[in-house]
Amino acid sequence: MPDDSLFRASLARLDDDLSTDVDRRFAALAPLPTPVEPEQCTQMWIPAGRVTADHHLREILASLDSDSQPQMWRDAKPHLRDFYVTPHRGISFVCTSDQALQRLGGVELVICGTPVTIRRYSNYDKLYYVDLQRLPADTSDRAIYDWFVDRSARPILITPSHGVGQLISRARTVYFNAVQCPATLFEPNGEPLREIFFADGEKPCFVQHKLHRFNRVKPPSLRQPPRKSSVVSDASMRNPDDATQRTGSPRDSSDVSPPLDSSGATSSLDSSGQPSGRTRSLAAESHVPRMILGSVSVQEPEWRLVQHSQHGILDRREPFLEPEGAVPCDLSTDPADPHALVYTFPVSPNTYEVLSDEGYDTSLPPDVDITVTTVDEDGMTTTVSGFTADSSLLPRAEEVRTLKSARQMDLKVQHVSVAELQQAIDEFVDKEVLTYTTHDDVLAAIQVQPAYFRRIFRLPVNVQEQLFRAHAVYRTICAEPLLEDESSDALARLQRRYGVDSPDAAAFFDHMFPEKPRQDAALHSALCDLFWMIFAPSVYIDPVKIQAIIPDRLPPKRIRHAPFLLWSDLTLMCVARCDVSDEFIQDERTPSFVVAALTHLASEDIPSAVEAGPSRLVPPRL
Repeated sequence: MPDDSLFRASLARLDDDLSTDVDRRFAALAPLPTPVEPEQCTQMWIPAGRVTADHHLREILASLDSDSQPQMWRDAKPHLRDFYVTPHRGISFVCTSDQALQRLGGVELVICGTPVTIRRYSNYDKLYYVDLQRLPADTSDRAIYDWFVDRSARPILITPSHGVGQLISRARTVYFNAVQCPATLFEPNGEPLREIFFADGEKPCFVQHKLHRFNRVKPPSLRQPPRKSSVVSDASMRNPDDATQRTGSPRDSSDVSPPLDSSGATSSLDSSGQPSGRTRSLAAESHVPRMILGSVSVQEPEWRLVQHSQHGILDRREPFLEPEGAVPCDLSTDPADPHALVYTFPVSPNTYEVLSDEGYDTSLPPDVDITVTTVDEDGMTTTVSGFTADSSLLPRAEEVRTLKSARQMDLKVQHVSVAELQQAIDEFVDKEVLTYTTHDDVLAAIQVQPAYFRRIFRLPVNVQEQLFRAHAVYRTICAEPLLEDESSDALARLQRRYGVDSPDAAAFFDHMFPEKPRQDAALHSALCDLFWMIFAPSVYIDPVKIQAIIPDRLPPKRIRHAPFLLWSDLTLMCVARCDVSDEFIQDERTPSFVVAALTHLASEDIPSAVEAGPSRLVPPRL
């Protein structure tokens, strides 16, 4: 937070009738560094993959500002600005002094306990270049030079991309006499050049750009063929008149009405008190196509279950987009942590990009997802994702699938509008889900169709509190080690340990957490867990994505004896600290109590004992 004196000075200028716009602008910009000409600004780089994976920018800046840093760095600080962290890669900053620029190269710093070295500056660092990876064996360096000359992008230098002594790599780096990417290195459709065929019949050579955002464009030869429109997706975009023309006869009205209760009873999710513009299709139903939702089996991959539930809920045309680069992620026990199972990974994500999709109900926050990429030794970027591998450590997997199948919403019609689908979901939640007697049933319903539950955070306060208390108890008992001859069933364990004969997990909350601070902490974890499960389900089900957004030193852990995927307290605390959670915290549509819970988890210090061993934050009274 800026010093109060800065606010007072600026407000004084603002209230002074004699001050000019220049005076007011000067006061408003006073905390910022003095502007310098762009020619005096040079970007510098500190390779620091581990540091940027484990620490936020504020921690890094605090370490860089320490008096323990070398004198040369401390002397240069007035000339350094615009620090930026690229997770898993390093730290960039701008230097405005030529003298400091020459001195800082090669200086060793210690950032957050890790030694790093500032990369040396060269007068030619600003030149644009591309790396040519996987060059065919018979492609000569002359052919490379001629190819770019013919493209009107004459190289000024071509070098091996890697070399030690007299040993050099096959890859080549091509430098151009330009700071920006030459215009001729873009395809006619505006995409950056990503592959070159030096000879007919040869495999392509891949082009890696200096500007990393250009590398997000996948080389054409690696792209999947365009997805053909299916009968379902074609039909889902037709309006009723088109459908009538194609079938040759009008549909019976009973075929287009969902199984709704016509009694007029008020639902717990009654929308009368919600903003009038919450669902676009309600305002212009005649302009919204009817959809064919189809069905999906619980035997199919989890990503299909998630995306099937999002069809008709999110404003996204494509019903299914298969995650790229899916890899199985194995589970193992951790001798130091009896409360969780730990994931191991065949891939190590380097970067990720946050994505969001708005829902038709625009008064709710968006659905958030990420795309995760790895960068190999040749500099090639590959999109990756993950799923939980089959494991003997999950003995109730078949039972869970059966329960999920039983708790899928049964929509008895095929063609629905967005408004009709939402009304059917509201009735399903109100008349079925809220009457379930066990939390297993509730979790089965949520995890088999998470997007259908985006409005549960609007339920009456007493209903929400009951749900969150039940989830807190369920998470906690499932994290407890099994006693001798004890069933793994959560409800049976609760009844045995507390002597309370109730099918409702929420009834055990006060017994398990008698003190107010523990109650609040347990509720915060439970609330955040459910919110992520519903509003970021594609991230929640994917261990690789979770791995990408939490520090490398803390592998993702799931609760040990939960038959459903539930992330540990420690993992949730790390997730709350990432920029994906910031998407929700900064969105004014996110319920205030959700923001409070996310903020609480993000601001709580992670106890060293929890980080080193047990992943549980809130121990219960047993």
